[in-house]
Amino acid sequence: MEKGKAPLLCPSAQPGMEDARVFAVVAGTPEAPRVAYLKQAAVVTDEMMEGLDGLKPTQVFRYSARCEESKCAQYCEGRCSLGQRIADLLPPVADVLPSCQIRHSCRWYAEIGGAACLRCPQVVTLVPAGQGDLRKVALPDC
Repeated sequence: MEKGKAPLLCPSAQPGMEDARVFAVVAGTPEAPRVAYLKQAAVVTDEMMEGLDGLKPTQVFRYSARCEESKCAQYCEGRCSLGQRIADLLPPVADVLPSCQIRHSCRWYAEIGGAACLRCPQVVTLVPAGQGDLRKVALPDC
């Protein structure tokens, strides 16, 4: 990272990662999940967690967090291999770039551009059964 520049964000983060915040809510169906992007970051409270009725936070929310770079299994040869596989292997599910609050600092957008954004709404942290293509894309290849 260049001196003075803000760190890039991972758009497929876990809630316990540094600077983690919710930027989308999982919607759609188990067969065709889609995320709905929030207009501003949300803080997940204990009350919200109790209301999840046994679901994991990553089944309901999409998190962004500071990219961990070489500490991440998806980071390969100075890039996010997950973002590249998403752009290369998944079909677009949006016709225009979705309204996304993290685009300005998103690693996928910084490295791949809008091709990642057109596919991003179908990306969920916990891939439902029956989503073979999404499961294949999620496996690290470094």
